[in-house]
Amino acid sequence: MAAVNYTVRLDESDKQVAERVFNELGLTMAAGLNVYVKMVARQRRIPFDLALDKKTPGITREQKERSVKALTGLLAGHEVDLDREREERILSK
Repeated sequence: MAAVNYTVRLDESDKQVAERVFNELGLTMAAGLNVYVKMVARQRRIPFDLALDKKTPGITREQKERSVKALTGLLAGHEVDLDREREERILSK
């Protein structure tokens, strides 16, 4: 499958918040947007399944484990940037 570049205009504050959320989930901005696009393509709808609890400053190890498992399952069969070493690093935070 060929990769393409796509430019997106975002509000600076929205971008910063999204980057923080993706970072807490162990993803880069590009990886987070790729997950989103793959979910839209797969489900043929706008998905809003990944979220952080607004009441807490971070996510728990259990939430991270669920997120990693969910992402791994959602992206099964696709080229994924979540190898075992990175998964361990994410879970150890």
